[in-house]
Amino acid sequence: MSSTESTERKTTRTIEKVVMSFMYLIFGVMLLAVTLGGEPAALFVVLPIAIFSIGLTKWGIKWQNDRYIRSAKNVDAIEVLSVEVRELKKRIENLEEK
Repeated sequence: MSSTESTERKTTRTIEKVVMSFMYLIFGVMLLAVTLGGEPAALFVVLPIAIFSIGLTKWGIKWQNDRYIRSAKNVDAIEVLSVEVRELKKRIENLEEK
């Protein structure tokens, strides 16, 4: 049985991999273009921007993914409690009938 948490964890990991691969590709191409462009001073602009952007994006994605996973975990817990409440209702109804 697949829980909401495990499904959400797989989805968020996939999204994180896709987004970070795209970021690495973009900044890799930018750094390559600057290097091949013959303007080494531009590396002092592009490199810090790349480091900051990639780091901030990675942190933001992880933070958001953790929120999604916590929410999914809460949904799973609510479903378990709902089942227990239904069972208690049935037991109460059976006791009231006696």
